[in-house]
Amino acid sequence: MGHLLNEPIRAEHDPAGRLTGYEWRGSRYAVDAVLKTYGSSPEALVYRVRINGDDGVAIAELSRDADRWRIRHLFSA
Repeated sequence: MGHLLNEPIRAEHDPAGRLTGYEWRGSRYAVDAVLKTYGSSPEALVYRVRINGDDGVAIAELSRDADRWRIRHLFSA
């Protein structure tokens, strides 16, 4: 079962622009893999990612609208 959050995050990217991690609620989460992306515009996409953090491995759904990022859903893995 997932948790609907819709909270802002600070996304991190490598020099090539790939999503590598994010900070949320004072903790950092590393993106292990981008599992899926979808959306109607290159500037407004949703990323489903496998993450690794202090609480272990999980699946998160992150949304990007221009330069603003949010965590939409969090699923236990």
